[in-house]
Amino acid sequence: MRSSLIMFDELNDDDVSILIHSCEKLHFKAQDVVIDYGQKGNGIFIILQGQCRVETVGGLALDTLQSGDIVGEVSFVDQRNTVARVIALDDITAAVVYEGFLREWIHKDPGFAARFYLGVARTLAYRLRLNIQVALRKGTNVFASEKEFSNQIDMDDLDAMTIAGTRLAYLLKRLL
Repeated sequence: MRSSLIMFDELNDDDVSILIHSCEKLHFKAQDVVIDYGQKGNGIFIILQGQCRVETVGGLALDTLQSGDIVGEVSFVDQRNTVARVIALDDITAAVVYEGFLREWIHKDPGFAARFYLGVARTLAYRLRLNIQVALRKGTNVFASEKEFSNQIDMDDLDAMTIAGTRLAYLLKRLL
């Protein structure tokens, strides 16, 4: 859920309302591939219910996504094929905001574009740190503390995360 809290911290209430009205709800059964590697990304997914595993081509598990997490932002940003596989661990419901709509909205609204890309950048920074930690788990940690990479929210971020959590709860309530 950390990824969505980061994202919803940057978006405003109007942005969230537009996301709610522009997304499509999709359902996946356990073991379904939500996103496969080597494919063209088609949008950004918000996991509404259930859990997914993110894994590399070699099968290394990078993360477990749960209700509220977002995925698909890497391919959206660089417009390249996906580099990870996302597999439903149980039956899931996800909302997808398709790439075409997002790009159109970004071009129409510079304020949204700034908020959206800042949210994506912060999400990518979080994922980069997490994935480096996963990759280094067998070796020496080049960072001072593993605590930084756990799914905990820093106390300094708690106030901002409260608003983000309220926005996320509103989105989940409206879409479920």
